[in-house]
Amino acid sequence: MRILLLHIVLFGFIQANAQQPVGTLRVNELQAALNSNGLLFDSLGNPNFMTRGGLLLANRAGIWISAKDSTGNVIVSAHDVLGNTHEFSPGPLEVLTGQAANPSLWNKVYPATKDEIAYHKSHFNSSGYTASQNILNWPGSSLSPYAKVMAPFVDYMVNDQVYEPVKGDYPYITSDALVYSISNDRYGNAEPLGIEIHSSLYGFDQADSILKNCVLVRYTVHNRSGKNYNNFRLSTVINFKIGAIHKEFIGTDVKNQTLFAVNDTGEATFSNKLVSMGCMVINRKISSTMYFNDNADPISGRPLLDNDFYYLMQGRWKSGKQLTYFGNGVDGSIPARYVYPYTSDASHGDSLWSEESTLNIPGPRIGMINTDSTQLNNGEAKVYDFVYFYVEKNGYNIKQISDFCLKINTSLAAKNLLNIPKNTLVKTTSVSCFPNPVKAGEKLVITNAPESPLYLRLIGVNGQEICKLDLDIKDNCIILPHYLSGGMYMIEYKTLNTIQYNKLIINNH
Repeated sequence: MRILLLHIVLFGFIQANAQQPVGTLRVNELQAALNSNGLLFDSLGNPNFMTRGGLLLANRAGIWISAKDSTGNVIVSAHDVLGNTHEFSPGPLEVLTGQAANPSLWNKVYPATKDEIAYHKSHFNSSGYTASQNILNWPGSSLSPYAKVMAPFVDYMVNDQVYEPVKGDYPYITSDALVYSISNDRYGNAEPLGIEIHSSLYGFDQADSILKNCVLVRYTVHNRSGKNYNNFRLSTVINFKIGAIHKEFIGTDVKNQTLFAVNDTGEATFSNKLVSMGCMVINRKISSTMYFNDNADPISGRPLLDNDFYYLMQGRWKSGKQLTYFGNGVDGSIPARYVYPYTSDASHGDSLWSEESTLNIPGPRIGMINTDSTQLNNGEAKVYDFVYFYVEKNGYNIKQISDFCLKINTSLAAKNLLNIPKNTLVKTTSVSCFPNPVKAGEKLVITNAPESPLYLRLIGVNGQEICKLDLDIKDNCIILPHYLSGGMYMIEYKTLNTIQYNKLIINNH
């Protein structure tokens, strides 16, 4: 069967006859692909992360996840960024049993743009209006045995957590365009973790001079295994390739939690410019960066066994030996956490360790960013955010990468595009509201919300629901019903991952 790519064109109204297993986000200066199994930058076996001018930046990227079970057995599931067999399949897992859905029914991606959502909001109740396929097919809600809410959406009027675009419901996105997929590591996997992953690939408005060179990838990781994992890890793995020739150097900007590759300026197509492609972790602390080679080297070559993957995810070689400072990271005596950090690793002072200083020959590079281990209990979900970007400058100056990372963080914070928290292992903020006490019929402002809500409920002291409330996303506020009697209530704030409660005093005196 011939498979056609679904292209998303920013600011264009999208129509599609059928959904496809690969979506290509074309926004501003970049185009990037997301597959139905969560694999990045691969389009039917062809690399698909490049600039608008056609400059290739990477072959493909994906994630590895790992944990140990109660007996100490290592379990790993991985995308193969070398283009072979993947241990993730399209579709969700059953909430109670953890069984995988039929992947043929979920072998699709879900695109949406800010413009078509705005059009839908303005026209859904107009006579003769038919929503676009992207709006209609958005997997906002599902039926048992799967999770009721599959993808963020605005429950416009009814507030029943059922996605009904004909009634005005629409996808909730906080960028200008995105592609979304749902996958799991159970189907066809002999030893899975039982994890369901929702992958979002975001693109940004070209008016922003920094974010137009970026895409953001969000992985929402749901544990449906029936087990608690106290040492869950997630790593992102990137098969770099800048330009037509596989000749790169890699490095780490420790302060900005970034792994990057820079091209060999000897490649004629670059006109002596330094082109860099990087991946920055936004909301998690990195424990290490690492690399491996696409060869059979017993230490630094391709991982084969679960323990090989597990060691690499901890900043160790396949043999279990720690990455070491200087040289190629294999034979030294000084332990290192970050591969080729130039002078950004404060734990080693001003020591310079780079591929150039080591006199390496540029070539194919496969790099890894490892996040810290964390507790992931059954039924719990955690979010991992990564920004992929490229920089093109005339000067050969690695500092430009750090400067660009700082500007990305500043721009994301200023625009509050995704409400991304600062780099931390644990979200410590709690939802609060003011004024409190408040009068019936007045505006109540919600603050410190860690992520977008599915709904808010007002609950009486007897535990009964008084009403559900719509949150004004722009102002983070709700208007309380005018008929409320004075007394104590509870505000329930429900997101995809958490439920939080706050006491609320209605004072009508």
